[in-house]
Amino acid sequence: MATPEWLLGPSNQTGRTRFGELPLFREGLYNTADACYAWMVPNGTWGETNIGLIDCGGQSVMIDTCWDLNFTRELTSSCSELLRASPVEFIINTHADGDHCWGNQLFADKPIIATNACLQGMHHYSPNSLRAMALSGRVLSRLPLGSIRLFGHYMSSMFAPYDFSDVCITEPNDTFSGEKVLTVNGVDIVIQEIGPGHTDGDALVWVPERRIVYAGDILFIGATPVMWAGPVENITRALKNLLTMKPDVIVPGHGYFATLNDVQNLVDYWEFLQTELSSRANAGMSSFDAACSIVSSPDFQQSIFSRWDSPERIVTNARTIYREWKIDEPDLPGKLAALNLFRQQAMLAFQLSDASPYVMRHLSEDIK
Repeated sequence: MATPEWLLGPSNQTGRTRFGELPLFREGLYNTADACYAWMVPNGTWGETNIGLIDCGGQSVMIDTCWDLNFTRELTSSCSELLRASPVEFIINTHADGDHCWGNQLFADKPIIATNACLQGMHHYSPNSLRAMALSGRVLSRLPLGSIRLFGHYMSSMFAPYDFSDVCITEPNDTFSGEKVLTVNGVDIVIQEIGPGHTDGDALVWVPERRIVYAGDILFIGATPVMWAGPVENITRALKNLLTMKPDVIVPGHGYFATLNDVQNLVDYWEFLQTELSSRANAGMSSFDAACSIVSSPDFQQSIFSRWDSPERIVTNARTIYREWKIDEPDLPGKLAALNLFRQQAMLAFQLSDASPYVMRHLSEDIK
C-alpha cells in the first residue's frame, strides 16, 4: 500500500476534532498517488467526512462535498494554490447523505455526477429539518424526561459543529445507473454503482491508472459503519470486491486511509452482526434489545468493533437487517421512525462508558 503524504491543513486547527476528541490523524490535504489527493477529517464520525480530489492536468475532479458551506469553503480555501492551477470542473457524489453533498451549491455551474438512486434520495432530509432537530435537541436536553432528554443531547451534539442555515440542496445534473467512465484530459475515472446498501444510491470511484479507490460510506475506518438502506449483502459484496481489486490507496468516507485488513474487518463486522442477530431474532428479541445484548456480550467486547467510534449505530444496523429479514416490529410513521432510532441510539450511547465521541453521551454540568 502507498504511504500518503500530508501537505497542508486548515489554518484554524485547534488540536481537537470537531467533537473535542484528540485527533487520531492530522486533518488536511494528503498527496496519495500520482496527482490524486484526499482531504481527511479526524476522527471520522458524524460529518467528519473525507473528500477526494483528482488532478487531471489543468482540471480537477472533486469527490463529495462537505456537510455545510463553511467546511466546504475551508477546504477550497486551504487548497487554493492547487485549485488555481487545476480548478474543480467536475463533482462526483458517492451518495445522498448531506455530509457528502450539501456543499454542492458552491459548484452548481459544474457537472455533478451521481447515481440515479442518489438523485432520488437527495431530499430525504432538508437543511431546515436538521436545523430544527438541532434546536429541538437543545431544548429537550434540558428537560427531566429520561430518554427524551438523552435523545435531545445526542442530537444537538451531533449537529453542533455545523451550520446549515445557508445550505440549498443542489442536485446532481448528470446521473447514471450501473457504471460510468468519466475521462478528463486522458485520465479515466470509473464510477461504479454498488448500492443500495449504506444508502439507496451508493457508488465508489476507481482510478485504475493510479490504483486509488474513493470508497464513500461503504468504508468507515475507526468508526462503526451504519446501514440506512440495505441489503447488507450489497455492502459485503462491495467490500469483498475491494479486496480482490487490491488498490494501492483506499480513501474511506470516514476515518483514516484503509488497508486491506481494515476492509476485511468491516466484512467481519457485518458477518458477525448477522450471526449474532439471527440467534437473538429466533429467541424473539426486538432489534433494539438484540443490539444492546450484542454490545454487552463478551465476544463484542473482546473484538476490534468495540473500539470503534459510535458503537451505538448498531441499533440502526440491527433494525435495517431485521427489516431485510422481514421481521415486523412496531414503528412510528415516516420520519418519526428515524427519530425514534436516534432516540434508541442515544439510550445505548449513554450506557457505554467508553464510547466516543465523548460529547455525544455526556451531559454537561449546567444541564444535569
